[in-house]
Parts: sequence; structure tokens; C-alpha cells
Amino acid sequence: MNEIPREKNADEVPAPEDTAVLQRELDESRKRGEELLTRLAYFQAELENTRKRAERDMEQVVRYATEGLITQLLTILDDLDAAVASVHEDSRRGVALVRENLWKVLRESGLEEIPAAGKPFDPYLHEAIEQVNDDALTDGMVKEVIRKGYRFPIKVIRPSQVTVVKKEGDEHG
Repeated sequence: MNEIPREKNADEVPAPEDTAVLQRELDESRKRGEELLTRLAYFQAELENTRKRAERDMEQVVRYATEGLITQLLTILDDLDAAVASVHEDSRRGVALVRENLWKVLRESGLEEIPAAGKPFDPYLHEAIEQVNDDALTDGMVKEVIRKGYRFPIKVIRPSQVTVVKKEGDEHG
């Protein structure tokens, strides 16, 4: 007699060959899911690295552009310093105010004046223009600043031009 195929009940246990097939499919699906998660994690890390690199590059572009502008403005600051020293008393106040406003903007942008007068000579910060004898200062000290030097923010963009004390008869240096 022919048996009528019957529908499988959800509570029935599958045949062993069906179980093996289902287990293989499940293992393959898990493996594929793990591969996709690994690739996703890789792409997320790559995206984060690209974002950080782009931010660093943008900061560097801004810093170099700002440094270039500030370097150009230093000549104006020098001219204003000279004008304050040489103009008539009535005009000096106005020129000094303009100079102070410019200096404030430059300082807020990260520019720092390099201290020099009365400090030990540092070839990384100072450029020696002349050596002089001065009994009041020790050998190797900066006696006078000829042109101010500046850093932005930590990089020396212009060394201070200075006169340096060199005692007579001192053979080193």
C-alpha cells in the first residue's frame, strides 16, 4: 500500500541526514557572518584612520598658512616698533596703539617673542650679529637685541639678532 506523504510536524526530530545538512549550512552561515563582521571592523578602523589623517592634514595646512601670514606681518611689527621710537611725541601714542593692537592679535594667534637681552646666547634662538666686550655682563650673554625674534607656536620662525658679550682674550667660541 502506498503511504500518503504527510507534512512534517515542527515537533518532529529531523532525520540524521537532514541534521547534518542543516548543521553544515548553519556553520557556513556563522563563518560568513564572522567574515563580514571582521571586514566591517576593518573598514570602520580604516575610516577612523582616514578621518584622523584628514584632521591632522587640515590642522597642518591651517598652521602653515597662519605661520606664513604671521611671518609677513612681522615686518609690519618691526616698522611699527621703529615708528614708535622715531616719531614725534604727538604721533607716538597713535602708532603705539596700532602696534599694540597688532601685537595682541599676533600673540592670540600663538606668536611668542623670544627673550634675548640679558640671557645666555642660544644659537637655536639667537643670531649673533656682533661680539662686544662688556665688563658688566658675563661671557656669552646677550647684550643687546638688534631685531626681535619670534616663535610660532614652538617653532622659531625668526631668530633674534643680537650682540653677544665676548671677553677680551677669551679664545674659546
